[in-house]
Amino acid sequence: MLNGPKRLRVLVISSTVVIILFLLYRALFLNQIKGLSSAYELDKPIRRKIWQTTKLSPMSLEERDRKNLEKWDGMNPTWRHEVLTDGGCDEYVRDRFVERPDIVSLFTGLKDNILRADLIRYLVLLGDGGIYSDIDTESLRPIDEWVPPEYKDATNAVLGVEYDTFGQDPAPALLIVQFVNWTIMSKSRHPLMDLTVRNAIRAIEALAEKQQVSLGQIQATFNDVLASTGPALLTTATFEYLSEATGTNVSWLNVTGITAPKLIHDILILPVTAFGNGQRHSNAGTPEDPAALVHHLFSGSWKTGSHAFKAMAQADTGVKIHQEASMV
Repeated sequence: MLNGPKRLRVLVISSTVVIILFLLYRALFLNQIKGLSSAYELDKPIRRKIWQTTKLSPMSLEERDRKNLEKWDGMNPTWRHEVLTDGGCDEYVRDRFVERPDIVSLFTGLKDNILRADLIRYLVLLGDGGIYSDIDTESLRPIDEWVPPEYKDATNAVLGVEYDTFGQDPAPALLIVQFVNWTIMSKSRHPLMDLTVRNAIRAIEALAEKQQVSLGQIQATFNDVLASTGPALLTTATFEYLSEATGTNVSWLNVTGITAPKLIHDILILPVTAFGNGQRHSNAGTPEDPAALVHHLFSGSWKTGSHAFKAMAQADTGVKIHQEASMV
């Protein structure tokens, strides 16, 4: 039998060991989702770089998209602007992720244009940081005005709400609240981007295994894209990252109905009008609204082929989201 002092000493030692093991586990988990964490520098501002992608040369774009390309430059003259072609995306990935052969082999092996287009946006933000915005977007406000002054020092990434069902059950395969992935801001090597890429890799590999095909032979449906590389993937990764980072359960409940920017840990969440203006749902404002920052024109390849826009719901939640959005 241990006497009082010895028993107390054993309890203290045991408690200390448990605490140390917990802290080690937490540190290992955070390091895992950070991935390339040695290059992640909290004390540096978000890189002043605009990323966009196009299948061919920017000179082959429609006049509207070329004008919007110029508007991004004109409205943000101190930001470097880089447009990657399809071949340039492969070159970028091979160069930037030489230490991540899993990323290189998966991306260069993919042939599905939408899966590639989704994945490259996360990769350029992971590798270099800045802002990514689809080629069919219009800059409405200077990027330097996106983050309110009171949040600038604490913000390491910026996301915007795409739609909000305000707690009502969405259509099958939809989330209650979803973030856009057509415009994203992030510091380089941010753990959220690394987690998003890791989850996308797992989802794409699972899709190939399910179809019993190679990466280049994947036939992805609308729902496949939404969940494996699209905005649903980004949204679930965001809640996963924030839950771990804050030690609380962060979910749609934390962002539904927001009408002003909301900082959760180091992620600034913007209300639907910021990036999702012009949509006929979710109480989105118009592109003329002072809170509108980027206008998405929905002219991408989701409208044709196997990834065509379709009505995902007929419920009275206002969530004929994808069908209505394509009419904007």
